[in-house]
Amino acid sequence: MAYQHSNPDVSTMTDWGEAGDPPTHLSADDFDLALSINKSKSGSKSRSRSQSRSKSESIVTSAPRPSKVPTLVHEPAALPEAHSASRSRSARGSQPRPLPAPPVVGATGSQPSIAAAPAAAPAPAPEQAPAFMEFAGGAAFDPNQLPMPPQIAPAVFGWVRRLALQADLASADRLLRDAVADLTSSLTVVIIYAGPEGFYSLGPDGELPADTQPIVAVGKARRALVGPHSGLIPISTATETLAVIQLVRNVHQPAFGQLEHLTMAAIARECASVLHHLVVQHLQGQIELAVDKKGLYRPEALQYHRKKGSEGVVTELSPRWVKRAYPLLVSALLIALVFGIFVRVPTYSSGFGVVHYAGTPVTTLAQGNLEELSVTAGSMVTKGDIVAKLSSQKEDADYEQVLADAESARQQYLFDDQDEQARRSVKTASIALAHAKSAVDQRFIRATADGRVSDIHAELHSAVAAGQTLMSIIKPGTMPEVWAYLPAADRPRIKESEMKLQVGIDGFKKKRPKLTILNVSNDAVGAADIRREFGQSLADTLKLPSDGANYIIVKAKFDTDRFLIGQKEFLLHEGMSTKAEIMIDSKPFFASIFPMFEKYFD
Repeated sequence: MAYQHSNPDVSTMTDWGEAGDPPTHLSADDFDLALSINKSKSGSKSRSRSQSRSKSESIVTSAPRPSKVPTLVHEPAALPEAHSASRSRSARGSQPRPLPAPPVVGATGSQPSIAAAPAAAPAPAPEQAPAFMEFAGGAAFDPNQLPMPPQIAPAVFGWVRRLALQADLASADRLLRDAVADLTSSLTVVIIYAGPEGFYSLGPDGELPADTQPIVAVGKARRALVGPHSGLIPISTATETLAVIQLVRNVHQPAFGQLEHLTMAAIARECASVLHHLVVQHLQGQIELAVDKKGLYRPEALQYHRKKGSEGVVTELSPRWVKRAYPLLVSALLIALVFGIFVRVPTYSSGFGVVHYAGTPVTTLAQGNLEELSVTAGSMVTKGDIVAKLSSQKEDADYEQVLADAESARQQYLFDDQDEQARRSVKTASIALAHAKSAVDQRFIRATADGRVSDIHAELHSAVAAGQTLMSIIKPGTMPEVWAYLPAADRPRIKESEMKLQVGIDGFKKKRPKLTILNVSNDAVGAADIRREFGQSLADTLKLPSDGANYIIVKAKFDTDRFLIGQKEFLLHEGMSTKAEIMIDSKPFFASIFPMFEKYFD
């Protein structure tokens, strides 16, 4: 970052200097911020004005190095009308009186030498400027003396906290610009610093104003100067000025009000302490960089060497803190050790299952199309009731033909009962009629037991095969069961009499009930065997994997055919999928974290 020289008169400035008798405000002619949008016009105006004036008419000057200390003449600038009107009121004490021309001060140290113009009589002693003075079109105030309203404190301190986290001046400068623009609704914000080689900023090139006299005046006076849509705010500590904030608001917006003035003062005052060490660090870094460029070694290597031993420490431990922390740490470790040894973590054998009702199946005796369904799911039936009928056009036709043949043979036998051929025909027709009637009767499907019809596994007018289970009839009082399929490798550790099966219904979040185990199979079965046992429809419900794994069947019974979710009651249905698990072992928490120590807890 190269310094931008904005004015040859301040090219030797090292600091803003002290201003024991600061001007209360600047005149309208000198309060020109020289915005970049009108920079050329303002620059020419500033040069013409500086050429027409003599050195005895300048308001304030910079603080040059002691080797080049000019003697400047200072005369007070013309006051605005509002401030002139306040002269008449200051005698009554309602408004402060304006300050007279500053006295002559000898040039000592790094302070500028100010000599008064030749006058007939010495100037009177200056009075202390008020913390806040408002005049026509603006105000002048001391940011370090104005209180902060409570309503703006959260926003201001929020930005200050973020500013305190910045590691260098460049990032802090960007954040402070955003903070001022956000808090004051300003269009542009420029932060101007004073260095050994003059004014500089950390923003884009060309943003420094051409006329720096108002900036010098505000920096030396440490008093903010705010107009209707622009302002200069000093960032200063109790002894020195760090920078000057130049802000501009859009002319179409309302003028700055009292709340904006207080906000400007608050953000400038609160960020001064944070910005101070960053400015010093930045200037020191620039000086070191300039020296490094003249040396033998690369600047990057020298900078790395300086920071090598300044990484810092993660924590700063004091003996008092350590004395208190050690007993707490030892106690925590003992508690954790006891917890890890005596608190046991369960081990589960997990699998899947299905809800099953132990009912009497109703199967078809022949194949055909389902022509009629006489019941629905949940219907109560009695053994022998017709529940469905298959299509029987062929069987009905055969029966009618056999019945006609039997009637013809009977008539022939009645005509001549001594005819042996007629006797045999009647006997043959009777047998054929019985077979035809049985074939027709097989087209009717009847209930096999008394009870409630479960879900029907076939659609009306669909084709069914001989021996297919059409439905099941559940006897009254029958409780549902769970058929769970667990890994076959866990069979040796499952004990029917000592363990419970925990079941969770898929799709419902509830506490898992623990069911009494009825039976555990000894033989392992595969997915194909499970499909054959349940049928294709229930096998699809189970979502059996095709990884070749073997399972054992664990059967358990519910205590009721309903379950509660909150205040709602739901009925358990045949084929509902479940998650099932059995706690087969437990081990200490310490062994579950460190498996290598598990053998010591057996």
